[in-house]
Amino acid sequence: MGRLIGYSSAAILTGETMEVLENTTMLVRNGLILGFDPPPAETEVVDMRGRLLCPMFINSHTHIGDTGAKDLGIGLSLEESVIPPDGLKHRFLSTLDRSSHITMMRHGMIEMLRSGTVAFADFREQSVEGAHRLRTAAEGLPITPVILGRLTENQEMEKSLPEAEKLLSIADGLGLRDVSAYDPEVLQRLRLDYPEHIFAVHAAEGLAEELHSRKTTGRGQVARALDWGVDALVHLVHADPDELLRAAEEGVFAVHCPRSNGILGDGFANLSEWNTLGLDYCLGTDNIMFCSPDMLREMDIASRLGRGINRDPTAVDSRRILQAATIYGARMLKLEDRLGSLSPGKDASFIVFDLSSPNMQYSHDPINSIVHRASVKDIESVIVRGLPLDIGLE
Repeated sequence: MGRLIGYSSAAILTGETMEVLENTTMLVRNGLILGFDPPPAETEVVDMRGRLLCPMFINSHTHIGDTGAKDLGIGLSLEESVIPPDGLKHRFLSTLDRSSHITMMRHGMIEMLRSGTVAFADFREQSVEGAHRLRTAAEGLPITPVILGRLTENQEMEKSLPEAEKLLSIADGLGLRDVSAYDPEVLQRLRLDYPEHIFAVHAAEGLAEELHSRKTTGRGQVARALDWGVDALVHLVHADPDELLRAAEEGVFAVHCPRSNGILGDGFANLSEWNTLGLDYCLGTDNIMFCSPDMLREMDIASRLGRGINRDPTAVDSRRILQAATIYGARMLKLEDRLGSLSPGKDASFIVFDLSSPNMQYSHDPINSIVHRASVKDIESVIVRGLPLDIGLE
């Protein structure tokens, strides 16, 4: 049956509501959480006194293919840095041999693990080959990559459909750059043919692209993506509120990436408005080229910006920000049956924060401390599926 382990005397964020239980024991067997109960006599007790246990993070939007290009394009616009085919990122990717690229992406995933991320959605460029590279890079690592592959842009249906069939045989879905780059009839057909796959797209990220969409079609990028049945919309910095309301009513997830939007000069989405509209939102760190894949930093800036933009300290709720980095990301990526919260039956994958560290000592609110104060230096250990993480950067 496997040994029964009890992580005892800790403060633990439990369930999808992140309720804080003090001096609690979490029982774990075979990498799964059994419950939060007094430990039976046969339990191997691990003393977690002075520790805070938090579910590992879900990063809902990344581009780890550019791990090897860190800070290469700071100061460039969205178009200059990441738009194909001539954006700096794509020129960089074209210079990499397969082995070097895989090594770089593996490094990015190890960075994520060490900062507490257990699963991530990657908008994987380079079509079928790109998806293969990411699968190879993840081999042997205790992290779950959700690969959203990218089709070749601006090509006819006769070429797109065969490419999509190959891509979706190894990827978990599609992660598209812009609705304008694809035939909507192709996307509608793929949506019907692959109902279990995740379809996501960047939308209303750049103001120029959003205004062009409205001028040429009379509609924003969000509305056009909703027409073919998208599951998740990323960025939404310049989205029309009426279109966002439709997205909320249709149960589409939104992904907020404030650090990336800020460094590219795109502006910031308004989380308070998203809350009012009822959007289910998650957090992502976007391009490693511009942002470390550190969800602690993403939560902190998302919360502070949400309050500052609205000039209202109550505009954003810290618990909801933490949920955006955990359970809502798990729902978007269809991983909520085993990840996203510390709940019975789910993986025992959690971050151990040291409450005696100088930064965390004297904390009066565990959730606010994680969202606004904690850093990687405050992480004592990371437990993935019941096993301590012991991986160095390569």
